[in-house]
Amino acid sequence: MRINRTVAVALIGGLAVAGMAGASAATLGGMSSGVMGAEDAVVAACDSDGLTVAYGTAYDSTAQTFQVTTVTLSGVSSNCSGKSTTVSLRSSSAALSSQTVSSLSLTSGSATITLSTPVAASSVAGVSVVIAG
Repeated sequence: MRINRTVAVALIGGLAVAGMAGASAATLGGMSSGVMGAEDAVVAACDSDGLTVAYGTAYDSTAQTFQVTTVTLSGVSSNCSGKSTTVSLRSSSAALSSQTVSSLSLTSGSATITLSTPVAASSVAGVSVVIAG
């Protein structure tokens, strides 16, 4: 069976385009401060070595459970002082509570943010911290 020259050129061209698309897709991903994405990553601007998160809890006798009432950030660089900060608590499937302070006030590299809506400690599976500005 003999392949027509036009068909051969079309096949080679198609393979070349598919190869370039595959190569381009392999370079996608990775977070930087200039893009949005679906990755869970640290994009450091004012604090390059990361920070530690701790929860403050209080017992709610009505709900008969411990509630997360505060989030303490420690090991925060002084470069982040005065910047807008949002702390968001999430369960394994949904957002639970989010609190924003317009100006992060640091004392010895730490700041405590009080949640306006406490959440059941047993529901918290993760936290996101955004320091912007």
